[in-house]
Amino acid sequence: MLLASSLLLAQPISAFAANQVQCRASGTSWSCEPVQARGELPPRPPQPRPLPTPVSDAPVGIAAPAAAAAATQAAPRNDFSRLDWVPREQLTAEQQAAIAPYCGGTYVEPERSGRDDETPFDELPVYASADSSRFEQGSQTGVLEGDVLLRQGRLQARSDQASFDQANSSARLEGNVQLRDQGVLVLGDTASMRIDNGETRIDNVEYVVHAARARGTADKLMRRDDAVIVMTDGSYTTCEPGENTWSLHSKDIELDREKGWGEAKHVTLKVKDVPVFYSPYLYFPLDDRRQTGLLTPSISHSTDNGTEIETPYYINIAPDYDATLYPRYLSERGMQLEGEFRYLKPDNEGKLSAAYLNDTKYDENRWLYGWQHKGGLSSRWSTEVDYTDISDPFYFQDLNSALDVRSDTYVDQRAAATYRGDGWRFQAAVHDYELATITSLTPYERLPQLRLDGADWLGDSGLRFGYKAEYTYFDRDLDSGFITGQDGVQFDSQGNPILTPDENLIGLQRATGHRVSVSPSLSYPWRNNWAFVTPSVRTQTTYYDLDFDARADGFDYGDANTTPSSTIPVASLDGGLYFDRQTSWFGNSLRQTLEPRAFYLYAPYENQDDQPLFDTNENTFSYNSLFRDDRFSGNDRVGDANQLSLGVTSRALESDGTERARGSFGQVFYFRDREVQLLEADGTAPEADTSSSSAYAAEVMYQVSDAWRLNADVLWDPDDSGSDAGSVMANYQPEPRKILNMGYRYRNNINTFNALTGTFDRDVDQRIDQSDLSFMWPLNPQWSLIGRWQHDFAEDRTLEAFGGLEYDSCCWKLRVVNRYWVDYNEFESVAQDETNRGIFLQIVLKGLGSVTGNDVDSLLDDGIPGYREREDNAL
Repeated sequence: MLLASSLLLAQPISAFAANQVQCRASGTSWSCEPVQARGELPPRPPQPRPLPTPVSDAPVGIAAPAAAAAATQAAPRNDFSRLDWVPREQLTAEQQAAIAPYCGGTYVEPERSGRDDETPFDELPVYASADSSRFEQGSQTGVLEGDVLLRQGRLQARSDQASFDQANSSARLEGNVQLRDQGVLVLGDTASMRIDNGETRIDNVEYVVHAARARGTADKLMRRDDAVIVMTDGSYTTCEPGENTWSLHSKDIELDREKGWGEAKHVTLKVKDVPVFYSPYLYFPLDDRRQTGLLTPSISHSTDNGTEIETPYYINIAPDYDATLYPRYLSERGMQLEGEFRYLKPDNEGKLSAAYLNDTKYDENRWLYGWQHKGGLSSRWSTEVDYTDISDPFYFQDLNSALDVRSDTYVDQRAAATYRGDGWRFQAAVHDYELATITSLTPYERLPQLRLDGADWLGDSGLRFGYKAEYTYFDRDLDSGFITGQDGVQFDSQGNPILTPDENLIGLQRATGHRVSVSPSLSYPWRNNWAFVTPSVRTQTTYYDLDFDARADGFDYGDANTTPSSTIPVASLDGGLYFDRQTSWFGNSLRQTLEPRAFYLYAPYENQDDQPLFDTNENTFSYNSLFRDDRFSGNDRVGDANQLSLGVTSRALESDGTERARGSFGQVFYFRDREVQLLEADGTAPEADTSSSSAYAAEVMYQVSDAWRLNADVLWDPDDSGSDAGSVMANYQPEPRKILNMGYRYRNNINTFNALTGTFDRDVDQRIDQSDLSFMWPLNPQWSLIGRWQHDFAEDRTLEAFGGLEYDSCCWKLRVVNRYWVDYNEFESVAQDETNRGIFLQIVLKGLGSVTGNDVDSLLDDGIPGYREREDNAL
């Protein structure tokens, strides 16, 4: 397009009509020369065409204008090939696989010379061709007529006629104007261009942005020299041609593909040509990049909060800073404002968050603030902060939050600095908590906690020396009195006032103080391709300096040992073998392994009943726990042991290493009673565990196919059914849009901690016995069924159930979900589970995002495994 004037001045009419030329910039003028034809030119395919064929750099002939006009007149009214639209039935199998099944076709940009050329324009020649040309000497204007084609790199222009004004460095195209840039097609009646900077104006426009699957119209379109497209009285939609389910209409629209966003003023959103929304200003995405503007509003309704309306606003401050505001109106409580500020630097990242509500329902100020930070990401030193504070323990129970700080029990208040050496690490930390419930014990604060651990080889001896050392000061302020709710003191079913959980603590459970723990270890790992053996020894030394929150509860605080200590050696021998063989399952060649393993553990008994439980609990028993060297977590207890764990694992591996199936089975054999136990509520230790063997532990995974996956685990004790537990989960996902999950789990809870009494409930009739069914399944290419049912067999009740429908098309999506769930409301009553119901609606206008209903997305993400993968792979 930039050469036209010089081109016509340099070439006679007859030469230009029969040949193409190419020109290159030469100083302040153009140097042009004819492109020699290579034999007879093939005919050009008629325009428009449904599936364009590649165009080479060689000259291309032009079909007769009359034939092209006849072809256009014969095209059916629903033929949108002029917009590069190709119906599904005309797409290749590969192209059909790249679009969703509910889409009737897609925009296919034609193959053409220079389409993907990224060479700077000042280094590119310009090609031109036409049926005829003339030059008007008086007006210094050149004219091309008949299927005019101009091309420079990725830019291409077509029209019936083109004229070039050399004096004003301008060009004008008339009749069936077609302009192309990479990924953009613009059609119009006339176009005018500045040759010196490429600015373009087109009248009566239709346009297509291929990658965004977007199209629209405009009375006038301007392409500025910075490649930004500006439209007057324009429209924008991602719906298929001939189907305007929704569209944006604006007096002024700017599309900036470099930034990936569009900007519109005086915007009207129309649904089926009916105006439904007006905004004086609107940003909308052309791709996935971020930009300041309104985000998806959310509307919901609940019994406690009434109608909730949230209108998030995103602020793109800089490439490494942004912020989001979440103003939310709650009809039963008032106006709540939440916000977060994020930062991302090469060596640190984090976010600040805050929320405030003047709660008119309880006439209280409710607030939240927090800071999450990670620093020193590229150095040996690193820092970490996770601090959140809330106004009251009912905050998360009463209020929804768009901030990622929710906790069912407490929120963290932690800061740490870590140095990583060569094979060792030192960390200094402080850790506090803020309770987000009234039915849990106050946790211990760690103020401070200093840790040093590492490991290294001792020369070439094959020995590996390791060490762990820790100093921590544990403290907490215990609550007293009775649990108080909205209506005052809370009572149990017998009419007795309920004490706070901390009031039930006795003896060592009311201790605070210093703890020092040191654990050096020495091991000799040996391994080859068929076996491994690892003998190991370590010692655990723990020392305390204690204080007590003493009271008259029957415990002798005066004679309690305030400086208990213990030093306990632990020895283990871990070994295993590896066998494999080639086999076949259902005609598929596989490699099957057999991996037996034995683990012997010895630790002498030492009475540790005078040591408190600052951070120690008993590990959950499973197949993996068979091979641990302590049955307790934390540093307050070392379990006595004289035991042998036997286990075996078998795998089925495909040739590329993919694990098709895995099964594991094992058991622990005890050669002495386990006398070291956790403390009872009264501060005393329970009786020793005298069983001679553990429950059988088993795990199974079977990848039936690429669609079916089965996972199961079981604990079975033939002598004590009270410790039985197990689960099974089947996932079926033959394609991203089809999801079916079926699960069942049970556990006999004979050792469940009751936070209200501070004791462990031993009730063989109390158990977890639940099923879980969830699915998203297409009924046809556009309609899908959504559902989940979680049932509690122990209480014979439904914990959660929801069902709904999803309608999906290429330009919009609708979801309607009806939900029932059990809501534990401790503010009303610590012993009452309440049921709740709700109807949730989500509307998504593709290319704009959700109009409403982001809560539906969170509900499905939490309740249906595989949903996020389905959405991430959506076409």
